[in-house]
Amino acid sequence: MEEVVKAYDLQFPDYLAGYEVETESKGYLVGVRVVTSEATYELTVYDVARLVEEVADEVESDGSFAVANLMVVPRVTRVDIARAVERRSRSGFAGLMPRVEV
Repeated sequence: MEEVVKAYDLQFPDYLAGYEVETESKGYLVGVRVVTSEATYELTVYDVARLVEEVADEVESDGSFAVANLMVVPRVTRVDIARAVERRSRSGFAGLMPRVEV
């Protein structure tokens, strides 16, 4: 049965305001938060082209690539990110790791 998280707050980093075009052209955004009553998830968002570049560069230089809570979208825009988060909410954010407060 599909679990749906109905109430969540999607928060974009403050520095995004006014830099949406630059962020979309860079193809990545860190610090996106999804807050539910049960957990907070911090997302790193990439578009496909930038992800391929990043993975190749990291594997070549470091031998591996790992990013927690990676979300890949067609374009790194508020709209595309919001759509992806809404779809992910239908599964109760399955596959994402909640932020651990230390």
